[in-house]
Amino acid sequence: MKSLFCAFLAALLVLLAPAAGPAEASVPAEKGAYSRLEDLNGKKIGVQTGTSFAEMVQKRLPDATVEFYNTKADLVAALTGHKVEAFVVDEPVARLMEAENGRITYLPEYLEEYTFGIVFAKSEAGYALRAEFNEFLSGLPKDALQNLAIKWFTEEEKNQTMTDPASLPAKKGVIRVATESGYAPFEFMRNGKVVGYDMDLIAMFCESRGYGMEIVDMNFDGVLPAVQTAKCDLAAAGISITPERAESVAFSDPVYTGGTVLALLTENRSAPGGIIDRKGLSFWQDIQASFNKTFIREGRWKLFLEGIGNTLLITLLSILFGTVLGFLVFMACRRGNPVANAVSGFVMWLVQGTPMVVLLMVLYYVVFGSIGISGLAVAVIGFTLTFGTTVFGLLKMGVGTVDRGQYEAACALGHSDRHTFFRIILPQAVPHILPAYQSEIVSLIKTTAIVGYIAVLDLTRMGDIVRSRTYEAFFPLIAVTVIYFLLEGLFGFAVSRIRIRTNPRKRRHSRLLKGVNTHD
Repeated sequence: MKSLFCAFLAALLVLLAPAAGPAEASVPAEKGAYSRLEDLNGKKIGVQTGTSFAEMVQKRLPDATVEFYNTKADLVAALTGHKVEAFVVDEPVARLMEAENGRITYLPEYLEEYTFGIVFAKSEAGYALRAEFNEFLSGLPKDALQNLAIKWFTEEEKNQTMTDPASLPAKKGVIRVATESGYAPFEFMRNGKVVGYDMDLIAMFCESRGYGMEIVDMNFDGVLPAVQTAKCDLAAAGISITPERAESVAFSDPVYTGGTVLALLTENRSAPGGIIDRKGLSFWQDIQASFNKTFIREGRWKLFLEGIGNTLLITLLSILFGTVLGFLVFMACRRGNPVANAVSGFVMWLVQGTPMVVLLMVLYYVVFGSIGISGLAVAVIGFTLTFGTTVFGLLKMGVGTVDRGQYEAACALGHSDRHTFFRIILPQAVPHILPAYQSEIVSLIKTTAIVGYIAVLDLTRMGDIVRSRTYEAFFPLIAVTVIYFLLEGLFGFAVSRIRIRTNPRKRRHSRLLKGVNTHD
């Protein structure tokens, strides 16, 4: 079974992996072309959105073209796909990438030195918590941070242990920590828990000061807004201290000092000993190794199961609540109520005109910014609104296809308006609605892939987390694609069964005559 699954994924990999055409791909460099930073001036350099790396590149390599990507896993995919010649990353991260992925190495020369800090809100509570954290830092032994770095950057996995945040007694309350778990070794997912240098340090602080600790995992560009809007108490995600960031948030004393480097393909690096030789694997061995890294190692299949569960929960609740909301609004507007039509028209215009990712972020950081509501609940609210507007439009379209004479005939026969709608009009409209309704459900499933922006660990976000640990360019993406196809097929099958049961032309003869005495 495992070999068949691997073969299936391998075939999909060949079919779906994007081929870099000459118009869109960066021209691969000659082997051994780069030995110093200046060799990459004028080339395409990748940086992660939300970081300060773009300014570093422009300062050091003024002729380089900066390309922005959402995650480090995307940067790796861009590099191996020759979309960029190199990308910027912190040295400890680059060192880990080199150990995990034989195709990636880095130039040891620093692009720029930096200091990392823990982020707090510029508020009375934020300043008080920062003062308490700085007091904790000053009380640590002289070599404590150095030993912490050695543990997480160089030691074996069995020695990389930390206090479980869930076990901390919350005598003084719970501290919510915003982070991005795709930045190993500073923070990363292992066996379903976020660990790493920053998380260990914060857990030590919470334990010493009597705080509980809750880790909120999200995309990097949502980390600082989470602190600014008080969704979280502090943030740690390998965040460098810069003057521009200090205008918006308060930084702790430095917790790590290092430098950024340029990661590039091993074959493109010129080194004194020649090009580093990496032993290759056969195609099937590579597929099996990728399967093991993606699903088996560290129990990563559990991450995919959790992601599938969250995706299904968001989808099912949004379909249920959205259908009810759309139906209720349609019923309120059906008889031409001017107030109901004006309100519903404005809400539909607002919701339909706002990109879904923007709507979710506005709901999470602005509308519910000061309310302790989870990202999962906000996602359900956001998708309920959008799906509700869709259902409202489908009902108007479906009911509009029923001839007006049906109403007149029902009225002439003495049927009430309510009875006419539910027993005569709606049953005729439903078959016209269901095909589009089914398509909207499939679209909804795919659209849920953006909920990682509001700290929801859905299927796509879990795939990104796995990619950030394995540095595999395509295998986790293909696995996520297959799972989405299966989910879409499942929902599509369910709606198709409803279509059959509500369409007289497709129902069995025995069901059409149910309740009818054929012997009269």
